[in-house]
Amino acid sequence: MKTSYNSPELEAKVKNLPHKPGCYIYYNKEGKVIYVGKAKDLRKRVTSYFNRVQNIKTTRLVRDIADLRFFVVNNEAESFLLESNLIKKYRPRYNILLNDDKSYPYITITNEKDTQYRYVRKYDKRALRNYGPFPQGSNARSILRILERLFPLRRCKGNLGKPCIHYHIDQCSGACFKDVPREYYMEQIKHIDKFFKGNTKEVEENLKKKMYNASDNQQYEEAGRIKELLLSLDYALSKQEVTIDDDKNRDAIAYKLDDEKIVFVTLFYRSGHLLYKDESVHNYYGQDVEELVGNYINQIYQKNVLPDQIIVPDSIDLYQLEDKLKPIATHPITNKEISLYHLAEENAEEGLHQAHLKAQTVNNNEEKVLQDLQNLLHLPTFPQDIEMFDISNLGNDFVTGSCVVYKGGKPDRNSFRKYNIEIDEQDDASRLKNMLYRRYQKALVEERELPDLIIMDGGMNQVHAAKEILSSLDLDIPVIGLVKNNHHNTEKILDLNEQEVSLDKRSPIYNLLANIQTRVDTYAKSGFRQKQNRSFLTNELEHIKGLGKKKIQDLNKTYQTIGDMKKASYEELNQVVKNKETTKNLYNHLHNEDLENK
Repeated sequence: MKTSYNSPELEAKVKNLPHKPGCYIYYNKEGKVIYVGKAKDLRKRVTSYFNRVQNIKTTRLVRDIADLRFFVVNNEAESFLLESNLIKKYRPRYNILLNDDKSYPYITITNEKDTQYRYVRKYDKRALRNYGPFPQGSNARSILRILERLFPLRRCKGNLGKPCIHYHIDQCSGACFKDVPREYYMEQIKHIDKFFKGNTKEVEENLKKKMYNASDNQQYEEAGRIKELLLSLDYALSKQEVTIDDDKNRDAIAYKLDDEKIVFVTLFYRSGHLLYKDESVHNYYGQDVEELVGNYINQIYQKNVLPDQIIVPDSIDLYQLEDKLKPIATHPITNKEISLYHLAEENAEEGLHQAHLKAQTVNNNEEKVLQDLQNLLHLPTFPQDIEMFDISNLGNDFVTGSCVVYKGGKPDRNSFRKYNIEIDEQDDASRLKNMLYRRYQKALVEERELPDLIIMDGGMNQVHAAKEILSSLDLDIPVIGLVKNNHHNTEKILDLNEQEVSLDKRSPIYNLLANIQTRVDTYAKSGFRQKQNRSFLTNELEHIKGLGKKKIQDLNKTYQTIGDMKKASYEELNQVVKNKETTKNLYNHLHNEDLENK
């Protein structure tokens, strides 16, 4: 069998791996982590990468492997945890990485005397009801607006002593000015339960009745709003046409791949109805498929509530799943499970087809642009990871440093960072040095991956500042600068030799660099405004009796602006302040109201 080790040293390392469970890390020739995996048997798994048929197509991943490290663990649970931590730490190029915000929203009903709806990003164990999860595109907010109109709960802060505006339009229970019996809320919840179990006829009829009444009373704007809600309901329900004859919550997960891409699809069935679909498209570089699919499944449920059953492909070893998933994961066995899985598989196949159609329409392929950038600037390595820095300030006040990160030509928002700059020096070069030193000194201590290219938003002074700090840390990372014209638009690159290179404004390279520059500028200004708002907020709060420095800091962390704070209820403010008298003072200050009854 033909093998493809890139060096005798690598081949020797692989052949000496133990037959034990553990995690392995692949490095490229620059010493950068490119893949992290786990295995029941380290030698078998790693050897399989190099022993695959290579005469037709040597996979890019295998071509890039120059070295490896491994960790032996006691069991699979340990290997899962270690692998997860290593992927989060290094964010390797060839691993499937779901966004950190891959958590779906829920519509919840709070468990309190006068209950209310909430649109939340996390399953609430204390809530009376949790409906969902709803992935992006599921029209959850439109559904919430429909529920608020037809089955009103408490919509206001309650106990106002007079009817609130929502009560006047039949969208509040009346807790604002009267005692609402528990039976009222339970009756409403009964209707809501029926709606989420698929009994939507009652809702449609109620909406139509309200629309016709509004029209008869010449309330045409209101009739128009209700018509929009009906259209939203039709859209939401069109995704729920597939039903199964039980009330279980099931997820069916399938995938399809070819030489270039892999597509994962999860179909979410709630109370017997296909409620929505989640699709995830990734580049495929010849990684171990079973491992990729297992990682995808494990990541999906790290932040989301578990269903009653998860149907997964036959190719997946159920024992490689996280412990909490093993009792509810199954291969498609019964006719019902096979039917649900096949539908997920069909969706994955269509997703793969659409992914290729989309790729064909993209003229400026990110990888080609990065390759062209490497050739133009004679960079020593492919610029997979790029970091760009900027400073924003008002004179010498509210100084904020910002770093944006691009991976593979696309922004990696989870890696963006802001830095408070509080130094005596008042020039931008010193501020940049402070930010760069803090960032890369910490990266060295934590053994984090370093970028392939650093871009400074500016000319010679900024580039020199960056090089000085990198030299002091004994780091050799290429640094370039973006030189702007009199109209503050990017015009030239200051290359590795500090020579100006002109850019064609129609070129993909220019578009990429201008995009990064716009992104860092916007991000820096948002950090500056946030810091400015917090300063104003602190000044405002310092006048309130009972609020000390620590509580003001806690409020600053929770609320970005005075406006955000004004939207909070007394109870929500008290969760931060934790003192009823001080909270009363704060609430009075914000609303100029009497809270003697609180």
